[in-house]
Order: sequence, then C-alpha cells, then structure tokens
Amino acid sequence: MMRFLRLFVLAFVAFVFLSACSRTSFFYHRIPTLISWSLDDYVTLDRAQQAQLDQALNSMLDWHQTQELPKYLTLLDEIIETLDSGKPLVLDDVYGWQARVEDFGEALQVYSMSWVAALALTATDKQLVEIRAALDKKQRELIAKYADRSDGEYRKDAQDNLSDNLADYLGRLSKEQREQITLAVQDLQRYDSVWLDRRAAWFDGFYALMAEQSPDLEGKLLDFLIRSERAPSAEYLHNNRVLMTAALTVLNTRSEKQHAKLVSKLTNLRDDLATLVPEFNP
Repeated sequence: MMRFLRLFVLAFVAFVFLSACSRTSFFYHRIPTLISWSLDDYVTLDRAQQAQLDQALNSMLDWHQTQELPKYLTLLDEIIETLDSGKPLVLDDVYGWQARVEDFGEALQVYSMSWVAALALTATDKQLVEIRAALDKKQRELIAKYADRSDGEYRKDAQDNLSDNLADYLGRLSKEQREQITLAVQDLQRYDSVWLDRRAAWFDGFYALMAEQSPDLEGKLLDFLIRSERAPSAEYLHNNRVLMTAALTVLNTRSEKQHAKLVSKLTNLRDDLATLVPEFNP
C-alpha cells in the first residue's frame, strides 16, 4: 500500500514536471486508472473496495485540480521568468524549486491518508498477507537491481539519468556539458544501501499500522508520516548538491537553441496544465 501511495504521489508530481507533451491533459485524467492498475500488483480488491478506491481517486483528482495545480503554474511561471531574465542561475534557485516540488508531494501524501486508512480498514487477512508478500518481493527485486552494482555502474547510471533528463528539455548536450556531468558523478557517494535500508524500515512501520487496523488509523498514519520524515542522510545531501551543481553548470552554459527549447517545453507544460484548472476554464 505504501508503494501504491508513492506511485500516486509520483504520478501527480513527477509526471506534471517531467512529461510536458501535447497529451498532458489526457494522461492527467488517466492517472487514477493507471494507479488503480498498478495497485493490482500488490493486492486484489473486491468490487466494493474497487468502487471505494475509484471514488477516492476521483475526489483527489478534483482536489488536486482546484487546490494544487494553480501552485504548479505559479512555480512554472517563476522558473520561466528566471530563465528568461538572462541572469546566471545559482544553487538557491534550484534548491528553492526543489523544495516547493517536495512540498507538493507532501501535500498529496497528507491528503491521501484519509482514503488510504479507509481502504486499509476494509482489508481482509488474506489481502494483508498478499500486500506483505508483494512488498517483500519488490524489496528483493530492488536489492538485486541496485545493491550489487559496482562503483562504475553506480556512477554510469547516475550520469545517464542526469544527462537524459537534461537532454529531454535542452536537446542534445554539448561535449563540454557532457564532460561536466561525467566529472561531477565521480564525486558521488554510494547511497543505494542506505536508501534500501530506510525503505525497508519505512514499509515495516507502515505495514504494521495497516495490519493493526486501529479505529484511529488515519491519525496514526499521519503521525507516522510526520515522524518518519527524518533528516536526509549525509550521503543524500552530498549527492543532491553534486547533481544540482552539475545541472546548474549545464543550464548556465546552455546555448540559445537549448534555451529556446527549454523555455518552449516549460511554457507548453504550463499552458497544458492551465487547461486543467477549473478557474481558468469556466
């Protein structure tokens, strides 16, 4: 179920900021259906639970359109204005944007707790066993995928991810820009084992609350969410700064062609999202 919640947050926040396209509105309205399908990998709902889930996801979509999307538009407007100003970006700029995106995700998690708790309270013993088995299987898959990587593989994955994300918005990166990324990832610290351990502990705590099925489950889940927001590890903070600095360097050396593509992509995303906000479309 926690994996389901993370997928939900990812689908709303990461999707709208990383997948600008002419079909944004189509995919946005399909998110509840796509997440419902993803949940099938973790638990089999009965007909009543599925109806309950569908209603909850549609209600969240309505809330997100009216309350949250306007905040996304404000942030995108500020980013576009900053980029068009011609002034070099500084770390405070990108850190500030990152913090606001994280706030969007936190708001979704908090909002989700009411219907996650309501759904969990209807879970049968068989469903709880199914969820636990699915979570354990996913954890084993992630360990197999990430834990045994060599240092070279670890840095190559980070390099490819950052290069691909930047190229999606800037177009083809120059030789100098690619070299900056290659140089930066050499300074990364291994974080995968820390992430895997924290993820396992998070799931254990979350699942224990679900299995308890307390009448006050929503309140306990909210408390757990707050308590579990521990300070990021030293490795995470270091790596985040390394990658943010590398991205900043690339953005500050963007060509006129790359700038035009970047602003066009962000503007198209902003305009697509605006069509989803009821107050802009009476």
